[in-house]
Amino acid sequence: MASDHRESAGVDGQSALLDLLSAVTVIALAVLLGSVAASLASTVLIETGIAGFDTTLNYIVRSIAQFVGFGIAVAAYLTLADAWSVLRARAIDLRGVGWIVAGVVTLLTLSTGVSAVLSQFGIVPATNQVIAMGRENPVVFLYMIPVTLLFVAPFEELVFRGAAQGLLRRAFGPAVAVGIASALFGAVHLIALIGGGTGQLAYVVVAALLGVVLGGIYERTQNLLVPIVVHGLYNATLFAIQWVDATGSAPALL
Repeated sequence: MASDHRESAGVDGQSALLDLLSAVTVIALAVLLGSVAASLASTVLIETGIAGFDTTLNYIVRSIAQFVGFGIAVAAYLTLADAWSVLRARAIDLRGVGWIVAGVVTLLTLSTGVSAVLSQFGIVPATNQVIAMGRENPVVFLYMIPVTLLFVAPFEELVFRGAAQGLLRRAFGPAVAVGIASALFGAVHLIALIGGGTGQLAYVVVAALLGVVLGGIYERTQNLLVPIVVHGLYNATLFAIQWVDATGSAPALL
């Protein structure tokens, strides 16, 4: 597999540090612009009387705006840094479909297995805000299925696998890039959690492990669209399960 690992060309540690800082910067910009976009969208809805802050509509629109903000931040950064070459994407072929199926199954199995292991030690991962809101109003889970497929997964993968992992790959190679990008992916989820202490740490670790799977799939397929679809289908499946559980349409999962 061809590599754009800079160290193979004898690039010094200063350039590697620059790529590391670039990866952290693009993530920070995405989070910042996403927060600003979400706030502006919410303000417009409130000021126009369309939807109050605590309404489902406001939450869904905020979520969409946040992840669109992610995309704008990445596009702006890669344009200014002339670094679009770090992205790898093409149409999904039959091999890609196989990776998608295997990826979704792996993520579901891994998250279930890790949660089961943590429960043996009395550790319960913190709750994501969207899950807490959906348990109070289950229709949120249904709205979040298209939102996660069209906005959350594409733009999160663009930030963490496409931009951050791509920038890190130039300096450290694929394996280290996957590890660092996944750790950052897990850490960023802290801002969306309810709870603290061990529960937050457990959630971050699980998210980071899932990130390793997504990052590995990206490196194996050389196609960003594959982890995007895997991520979207995984989230959509979890939202569907949460909706079934919250509405009492099926027994709660053990």
